[in-house]
Amino acid sequence: MKKDFKTRLINRKIKKPNPFLMTLVSWALGLLNKKYKVKFDYDYNPKSLKGKPTILLASHSSRLEFIYMMRGFKRKDINMVVGYQNILQKGLYGFLLSLGIISKYLYQPDIACLRHMFRVLKRNGAIGLFPEGIQSTSGSTHPINPATAQFIKRSNANVVVATSKGAYLATNRYSSDRKKGPINISYSLLFTPEKLETLTEKEIYDLILEKISYNDFAFNKVARHKYIGKKPNAYGIEKILYVCPDCKKENTLYVDNDAVVCKNCGFRVRVNEYYDLVDATSNSCPTDIDKWYKWQRRLVAKEIQNDGFEMSLSGTLCTLRTDKLKKPPKDRKILSVGQVKLTNKGLYFKGFLDGKDADYEFDAKGVYSLTFSTKGFLEFYYNNEYFKLIPDDLSQCLIKWTLASEEIHNLYNEKWRLACADVYDYNEGENHE
Repeated sequence: MKKDFKTRLINRKIKKPNPFLMTLVSWALGLLNKKYKVKFDYDYNPKSLKGKPTILLASHSSRLEFIYMMRGFKRKDINMVVGYQNILQKGLYGFLLSLGIISKYLYQPDIACLRHMFRVLKRNGAIGLFPEGIQSTSGSTHPINPATAQFIKRSNANVVVATSKGAYLATNRYSSDRKKGPINISYSLLFTPEKLETLTEKEIYDLILEKISYNDFAFNKVARHKYIGKKPNAYGIEKILYVCPDCKKENTLYVDNDAVVCKNCGFRVRVNEYYDLVDATSNSCPTDIDKWYKWQRRLVAKEIQNDGFEMSLSGTLCTLRTDKLKKPPKDRKILSVGQVKLTNKGLYFKGFLDGKDADYEFDAKGVYSLTFSTKGFLEFYYNNEYFKLIPDDLSQCLIKWTLASEEIHNLYNEKWRLACADVYDYNEGENHE
């Protein structure tokens, strides 16, 4: 019996990337990086790591981070680790396999992925990882799973950390508009096999977090680079900002040209070409977009502790087809149509399929994040299965679902809660100044 595409993807032997394709990809990435005015700097000689087992840990501030990072790393034998859901698409599946990609279930324990990575290192290859898992929502570092340090400790490899500055400002999370503005990628040889032997997992984790950390809004307050695109820098920002800092009402914000406006109280603030928040009509406005976003998280973190907390919406629960490769949205396999409810105990979908009850239950400890997409849906992993929640109303703001699900998961996972505390500024309380 012919195996489905998922089984073939997970169980295949990971080979070195096709050298001809990697040459073409490297050439294309070079052109893109030149067009995007990306500059690279190193604290080591990249040629010194050729033919040695090496791990690239790259920041993930931008959706185009792989374009910047792969080219600058200067290794054509690099096997990139990619989220499973990004691979099972018509037109991408075969190409990505030829590039030697390794699939990963995001946020989930993935023994197959670990096995593949160790095999690559054993043959003196290179691995590319984005330890944050997903692109930054607000232009600063996302949590890094402490298990990353455990893998690094056991790897017996050289470890290079690459961190970007300006990449989020050029390709932010809430808009597909590409902005013109400088991007800098810094590569640092953080660990050698000899150094790893002398460090604990905690020391490794702390050093990785320190080196990979970024905040593009704080960076540009000093650098003062302009980022200009076809759309104003405020365009689409209501997808990640949903609480008015003045009247505290939810889902009342909208964008008017280059300004964010509250339709309830009239609060207004402009986002200029530097991504500064200027000309605010109230002193309650946060000092930058990242601080505004993190203030919202602190509000949600307090709200979900109430036993009566509940969010709901009507929509469709889907997974990915594994029998045939299709381009989105035809790659979806519908599991149920009905209503989803999120509480601080878990996620519950009650619905129907083909006239029969089709109910699903996902406990909070197993759902790390309901990650929002700018295309109007939520996605998550549970027990190494990928799911999509597609609302009937695709225009509604979904970011609170992401924040709430992540903070609910933190109630049940101490290690992940501590990792979040390392990057999310909970110590500032409910203040957004």
